[in-house]
Amino acid sequence: MGTLESVPFVFLALKFNIFPNPTHLDMLKNLTIFLLGLYACALNAQNQSPVIESFTLDPNWSNLTLQIQYEVSDPENDPLDVQVQFSHNGGKDYSITSSVLLSGDVGFPVQPGLRTIQCDISALANLPGSFVARLVVDDKQPFDLQSLVNQVDSTRMRADLEYLEGVRHRTAGLAQLQNAQDTIRNLFLSQGFVYEEQAVPFGNYTGKNLIGNHTGTFSAEKVVINDAHYDTVSNAPGADDNGSGTVGFMEAARILSPYPFKKTLRFIGFDLEESGLIGSIRYVSQGIPAGEQIEGVFNHEMIGYWSDEPNSQTLPQGFPLIFPAAANAVAANQYRGDFITNVGNTASQPLALLFSNSAQQYVPDLKVITLDVPGNGQIAPDLRRSDHTPFWEAGKQALMLSDGANFRNECYHTPGDTLNEKLNFTFMSNVVKATVAAMAQLAEIQHGDWASASFAGNTIKTTEIPACSVRVFQQDGQSGAFNLQILRCNVSEMFVTLMDMKGAILLEETLQVQDSETYTIQTPNLPAGIYVLKTGRGDAVQSQKIMLR
Repeated sequence: MGTLESVPFVFLALKFNIFPNPTHLDMLKNLTIFLLGLYACALNAQNQSPVIESFTLDPNWSNLTLQIQYEVSDPENDPLDVQVQFSHNGGKDYSITSSVLLSGDVGFPVQPGLRTIQCDISALANLPGSFVARLVVDDKQPFDLQSLVNQVDSTRMRADLEYLEGVRHRTAGLAQLQNAQDTIRNLFLSQGFVYEEQAVPFGNYTGKNLIGNHTGTFSAEKVVINDAHYDTVSNAPGADDNGSGTVGFMEAARILSPYPFKKTLRFIGFDLEESGLIGSIRYVSQGIPAGEQIEGVFNHEMIGYWSDEPNSQTLPQGFPLIFPAAANAVAANQYRGDFITNVGNTASQPLALLFSNSAQQYVPDLKVITLDVPGNGQIAPDLRRSDHTPFWEAGKQALMLSDGANFRNECYHTPGDTLNEKLNFTFMSNVVKATVAAMAQLAEIQHGDWASASFAGNTIKTTEIPACSVRVFQQDGQSGAFNLQILRCNVSEMFVTLMDMKGAILLEETLQVQDSETYTIQTPNLPAGIYVLKTGRGDAVQSQKIMLR
């Protein structure tokens, strides 16, 4: 059988006709095609991440020791960097880690397999409450960012937006506003984020900034933020403004949550943006912990309206004088509204460059026009109308990613701001893809896995191997049923609940599950449409919207 080293010889043989016999030449051509395919496969093969198969704790408070046993697999058998970290505030930070002495299979290099770590926890004896131990394994291989970006699902974003669309206003649409809050909160909790709410007083109403933290492994004090405001004006269902931005940061949260990052990821749903950036002003002035360093903010402010019709994009007054290159680019494209505007002030240009480069490399179909706003944008007030502005004022790097609002979307702040026939979900998902790529680079995604368990007193309270991965799909021609593929699951039993979009329970089942198995759930008499699927066991519940056909 030929090898990859044979390829140059084969090319020479073809070029100089070393084998003039036609039969031999045909055989040689076939061999060339085979070897080129083999070579392409070798180039495209990606190193697989290590996977934590088990993680258990055995504390002994009488002699102040903790034994950790874990098992990790790695398809390439790469040596691993293994770290254990400890928290006493539910995983918000792991600042007490340095007080715990570790020995055994920890550090670098550690070979995959069943391993043990011994811990001296005498320094924890006088601290109140329970503790969280987090295991982080990393094989130090490069991460395939394109595969990460490709996970963004426009169909799931549409389902989310169909659910959120509606007036979300403190007086004109309080029920739908609270529904949006519940949706964001449930997403953060289901993804395993450390969840917080910040109260935002405003007259007789108390708004809520909803915060999901994905605590970093090595530089947790450095934070990368993706945000969007979820409220609307009083007369608009807010599909684009700002349902598009909301489902965008929700999708980014889903995609990034399974992976460890050296820095902290934070996702924020801001309230009261439409009342004068009240939520983000409150957060920047009172919500940033002391000693925290914000590395960058990606603010999704209307990311769904796209048009390739000439003259579908207008420009603010004075725009060509401040941004002549951008104005010329729009004019050369016949004023088509087919791009995302990447707005950064002077201090945020490194972040703006990261986003535009990420789009160019990983989402080449996304057109990006980048604006370098002088100072903090006082010269261009139309570019200060969203939640990035308080970060600018505080000297933080922040971007507004926008489809242009009223300079493109004729339904801005009107009852016509709906998703039907108005929004482009391919465009929307492309913006999210670029955001995901930029955030992953800035927060330093790791090619690894992590797991956590909590303990208190002399008993283990919970063991929290990352939630089972549940893949939902229907086969071609399949109706009246859907399939669940259960991956990376350490439970033997799982409940399945299917509900309609109003919360009515349509079916409930309990499955006896095995890892990597596929189960068929029968759904006779259910019409095609969008449903809510809940899976889990006990308090570990995952929710997702699915589309049945």
